[in-house]
Amino acid sequence: MRYTHQLHHDKLIRPRFRWLSAGIFFLIIAIVAVLVGFSGLFDIDKTAFIAGFFSSLFRISVAYILAFVLAVAIGLTVSANSEIEEMFLPILDVLQSFPSFVLFPILVVALKSQPDLVIILVLTITIIWPILFAIISGVKGRREDLEEAATIFGAVRQKKFFNFTLPMLLPSIVTGSIVGWGEGWEFIIGAELLVSTHWGIGKYLGQLGSSGQNSSLFFGVILLLLFLFLINRILWLPLLHNSTKYQADA
Repeated sequence: MRYTHQLHHDKLIRPRFRWLSAGIFFLIIAIVAVLVGFSGLFDIDKTAFIAGFFSSLFRISVAYILAFVLAVAIGLTVSANSEIEEMFLPILDVLQSFPSFVLFPILVVALKSQPDLVIILVLTITIIWPILFAIISGVKGRREDLEEAATIFGAVRQKKFFNFTLPMLLPSIVTGSIVGWGEGWEFIIGAELLVSTHWGIGKYLGQLGSSGQNSSLFFGVILLLLFLFLINRILWLPLLHNSTKYQADA
């Protein structure tokens, strides 16, 4: 993976760059606090915005967990045998290009009273592909000598899975997760506009746009981007750096 390859050769970050990174992080927090404090100037309903954001965050988190579990199960199953891989990999490759939004009319009719479930299911389908193909790529690029050594030292079945396979795949999983997480946020804005939900950041921003509150809509988008930056800075960037210690040199 191009992200982990670069980080692996630059793991020893100078302290001054860490201080700079920490400074930028706290600056962003201060900017968010100031913007939230001035939200009344732009007719932003802070309760609706925050409730909408965390509702969307909950949906994406549930969808990510489902996508992660399915991606690990499918990826390891497909990669376990060359014949299975040759049979199913082309099918998976075609399915990943299938537009997820096409499923909305079917699921809305089938699950009329559960709009959240409709969004989560389609989100899961959207998020799973980057993680799945990253896992397959990670398995294909594994070090066979290390795998044999793990088996010799008694790592079998569950012990091998948790102590060798998952750590080996961690760099691939994290990079695939970052891509899938980003695609999930792109997708959920449109999903919450199409499906009738009580709370959701997409629904709230859509209401601002439909009512002609363009300045409030612009301000809301800026706030959303800052919130997402904080999530990436707090969660995904540290995971990306820490995952490189599990990467084996070729």
